[in-house]
Amino acid sequence: LTTAAMLVSSAFSGSRIAFGKLYIPLPRRANATRSCILQAAERLFTEHGFAAVTMQSIASAAGVSLATLSLYFPRKPAVVAAIAEAVTASPQLSVEHVEQKPDAVSLLRVGASIIRQLNDRSWAIADILRSAQGADESLLLMEALRERHLHAIQRAAAALEANDALRDGVGADQAVDILYALAGTEVYRWLVHDRGWN
Repeated sequence: LTTAAMLVSSAFSGSRIAFGKLYIPLPRRANATRSCILQAAERLFTEHGFAAVTMQSIASAAGVSLATLSLYFPRKPAVVAAIAEAVTASPQLSVEHVEQKPDAVSLLRVGASIIRQLNDRSWAIADILRSAQGADESLLLMEALRERHLHAIQRAAAALEANDALRDGVGADQAVDILYALAGTEVYRWLVHDRGWN
């Protein structure tokens, strides 16, 4: 028990120790492996769709064993959830950046930049989830992403209202509806990718 406690303690303190032939990796290495898996999986899902991609193909593309992949993600829906979380939870893309702007012009510029960056990757995730063919976990994840998007839009609309940036006669609720439609993945994809807007 003491040896096990030392291994766990050392693993969390960031050191790398050997016990026989067992090595405890640095947290940075584990994060790099996880990131590599997610990048490979996102590429595969985007190119081939959810149903055609296997856990083995993800492991191969990431350069890890199937056992290593399973340590991080036991099933494909967990991989997709982690990809979605990595995209939507990025601190650089937080609605807080919009809320911190002192004037309406800056607020709109930052908001538009964040929406573009989010949608550049989110449309691929939406396609991945749609190609999961109605799996319960995928539907739940899609709903969670919609709720997160709506919450961010509500905060942005409140910031616009607080800066007197809404047109006369347009309230925060109406602004939420307009922003939700225009900032959504489907409209973004149609305008930018299909119609060539920039």
